[in-house]
Amino acid sequence: MHLLSPSLRLSFSPAIVLLLSLASPLAAAESPLTLADALARVETGHPFLRTREAESRLAAARSASAAARPTAEISLQLENALGTGALSAARSLETTLQLSRALDLADRRAARTAVATARNDAEHLAWEERRRELHAEAACRFIRVVAAQAALATARDAAALARRTTDAVTAQARAHVTLPADTARARLALAEATLESEHAEHLLLSARHSLASLWGAPTPDFANAIADLTTLPAAAPYETLAVRLNATPAPARYAALTRWRDAQERLARREATRGAVRWSAGLRRVEATDNFGFVFGLGYALPNRAAGDAHASEARAERDRTVAGGEAALHAVRATLFSLYQELGHARTAHDTARDELIPVATAWLTALDAGLAVGRYHARDQLEAQAALLSARRRQVQAAADYHATLVELEHLLAAPASS
Repeated sequence: MHLLSPSLRLSFSPAIVLLLSLASPLAAAESPLTLADALARVETGHPFLRTREAESRLAAARSASAAARPTAEISLQLENALGTGALSAARSLETTLQLSRALDLADRRAARTAVATARNDAEHLAWEERRRELHAEAACRFIRVVAAQAALATARDAAALARRTTDAVTAQARAHVTLPADTARARLALAEATLESEHAEHLLLSARHSLASLWGAPTPDFANAIADLTTLPAAAPYETLAVRLNATPAPARYAALTRWRDAQERLARREATRGAVRWSAGLRRVEATDNFGFVFGLGYALPNRAAGDAHASEARAERDRTVAGGEAALHAVRATLFSLYQELGHARTAHDTARDELIPVATAWLTALDAGLAVGRYHARDQLEAQAALLSARRRQVQAAADYHATLVELEHLLAAPASS
């Protein structure tokens, strides 16, 4: 395991400090991948994130449609075109060419625009929330790759150590220094370590493919992931994080949805109480006298109170449902925050215990056995047991570190803000 110490931060939070560099046998030609590189690739390669421009155009089109005035209507009317007596042969024909349009009052246009604006705000916040989800998913998959690299390195160390132990025990058996049972036990440990190494290889391969799929790569296009899993940033106290929940984007999105429903209700109530005025103007030609006259008219469409009230009630019900959904979501997020905070504390405890207690004790145990084996005080099975304990402690430390960083990413995604103190 080769350790470095440069640091980078998540684009939406400063949780993960980049460090651990483990060469992957699966890709040697490509350059190493940092978390910042992975997030940049997701930003440009994920199909959803490429819809940013389309979302902007959609919002602009929706606003333009709401602000557009009603189109004018041109009509041609022929009166007395056919008839009997004096009205026959179009002798009394009256031809009217007329232009008409509904009056679009400023308050009606403002009500439509308010509906479009509120909907655009809600959809923009939803799009940004989905973007943060993808960034968080990319960060978690990146962490899994780094952890899988560490697991593979540990598994290969275990296989190499088991191979050396098997060779040593076999040589001792030939010299009649150890029992045949110890040779069989060493060979069994070697087979298990080799199988574990193969398993770690395909887990790493799967993790790499899973990460690369986020930016549309059919196969991993990076060599190895570089990150520091050994540094665990301290999180702020739970009470501090809980206070931040009210300022997260989720309540803002529900507030935007509520404003949208309110705007819909106001528009519906306006339509229910006020009708539409329509004017018309044009020219009329009288065939009998070959004269022209100016025509002007006003019309008023009575409001459809029943339909307007129904639409307003629907918007009000949708608003109430949105408010309730926002409150329920906040309760669920608060419970999730508490659960994640507990997991974060457990992961730190597991990591620190492995680093400060399990690994030193297992190392001391193995060192003492190595010295005792030289003078025949211990059996090979004791050495194999100590080796297994040390390797297990190393795996536990790496897994706990990966769990800590992944949980921190979830916390910061939940808060849309740094969770570290």
